[in-house]
Amino acid sequence: MDQSLEELRAQRELIRKHLEWIDQQLAAAETGKPSERTSETTSPSETPEAPKASPVKTAPPAEATEGTAAPEGSKVFVNDDPERLHAPAPVDLTRAKIGCLALFFLSSFLFLFLLFGLPYLMD
Repeated sequence: MDQSLEELRAQRELIRKHLEWIDQQLAAAETGKPSERTSETTSPSETPEAPKASPVKTAPPAEATEGTAAPEGSKVFVNDDPERLHAPAPVDLTRAKIGCLALFFLSSFLFLFLLFGLPYLMD
């Protein structure tokens, strides 16, 4: 339990740092100036790349009432390339291909053995 609690606290801290970075990027975009990074939030090697996004108009939800509906011109940014976020690593693809080939050859061998080899052993 202690380990999972520590992991959750570490994840919360990482999310807090990421939200600070997002706030800096938003402030920089609003003012038109590049943001100055502080050493405690991110270092140059840790700076995440911002995904390419395109504005998409959203429709208010069906169950929303008049007071909670989104403004008419509100926009939500959607990632243009969702495959990039969930793409498996090349090593995983290679291991999967090898596993599929091994399974194919083993199942073929078993089929041929049951078809031709087993009847000769039963005699």
